Amino acid sequence: MPHLENPGVDAALARALAQALNTPLAALRASVESLGQELMLERTALRPLRIDGVLQEVERIGKNVRELVEFHAPPVPQPLACTLDEIVQAARARLAPELRARVVLARCEPGATLHVDGPLLSGCLHRLLENALEATEELVLVVARKTSAECSFAVLDNAPNALGPDWQPLPFRTTKPNHLGLGLVLTQRDVTLLGGRLEFLSTPQGETCVRIAIPHTEMDP
Repeated sequence: MPHLENPGVDAALARALAQALNTPLAALRASVESLGQELMLERTALRPLRIDGVLQEVERIGKNVRELVEFHAPPVPQPLACTLDEIVQAARARLAPELRARVVLARCEPGATLHVDGPLLSGCLHRLLENALEATEELVLVVARKTSAECSFAVLDNAPNALGPDWQPLPFRTTKPNHLGLGLVLTQRDVTLLGGRLEFLSTPQGETCVRIAIPHTEMDP
């Protein structure tokens, strides 16, 4: 979890950053989309070559802003009763349609419930899915399970350079262009806030497996 020298100042900075950039980014995206529609009406090939690329970069900037805000403003968990299936489906639904189609769900005990901040946990799982989908062009598997001690959500992919069990995410450490390297850092922090743990594993077949484990509480049914 990142160390904050002054949480109050950092949270205020995060809010100011969001207010200063979110509106201009939304306006820029709307303007580019409007331009793209006009070019399509004119039957020009500029849209697929230029406009879509610009929209992707605008979305990347917006995502980086959101991650910086979340990095400097840790959430306060609000636990509620939810099912494992709801967590998985919510995380998958946040993906773009072309990415969503590459996620394979393995539902173990689909009616199993837990008491947790569902949106926060699904956000953690969403980040793991994004990370896995960027690492491979093939299918990504999600396995949700409930045992007598904990609920777990594992994301498996066959990407090379798998993360080992001793690997730890660090802020702003990344090899991906235009990324901040905060996705796994935020996931580890938020999972810890939920009382769980984030594990970096590999399967006997050499596949990468990143696993969220959340222990049961006395409030579970």
